[in-house]
Amino acid sequence: MSGTSIAEGLRQNWWWLLVMGIVYVIAGFVAIGHPIIASYTVELVIGVILLVGGVISIIGSFFSGNWKSLLLILISGILYLIVGYLLLQNPLQGVVTLTLLLAAFLFVEGIFKIIHAFQMNPTPNWGWLLISGIASLILGVLIYAGFPSSSTYILGLLVGIYFLVNGFSMIMFSFAVKDPAPAG
Repeated sequence: MSGTSIAEGLRQNWWWLLVMGIVYVIAGFVAIGHPIIASYTVELVIGVILLVGGVISIIGSFFSGNWKSLLLILISGILYLIVGYLLLQNPLQGVVTLTLLLAAFLFVEGIFKIIHAFQMNPTPNWGWLLISGIASLILGVLIYAGFPSSSTYILGLLVGIYFLVNGFSMIMFSFAVKDPAPAG
């Protein structure tokens, strides 16, 4: 599909982007308004996804074609099942664990982005990558500093913020594709 046909398809269905954006914004406000419920919902969804992924991996392992692949995929599937089960059986510990993993991820990602930004230094706009890295690093530190008391709400709050940003960007994008600016 060419770029012009994609743009034309978006232009014809701009209203669908608008509706999805509005739904995301509403979901964002709900998640921010009820961050503890949103955190548990995120944790439960991840648990279910791991269970489903485990079942699929275990079944798929028997179609892998050789014993080495079968064993690795089977063990991986069993691990998925165990972790998914533990998340669903112990939602509070699951939320705490996911929050700690998120803090560690953001901290490490921030360090990597900062290093990468300095490697790209003469490149135009390299500073945006540096800012993103610093923001990730600070967010990781803030989540860890509030740990474990922040564990019950931080995931839901971040998901809510993500939904808001994503929703507003979809809304703005829908209006942009509905009435594109004339080429200069």
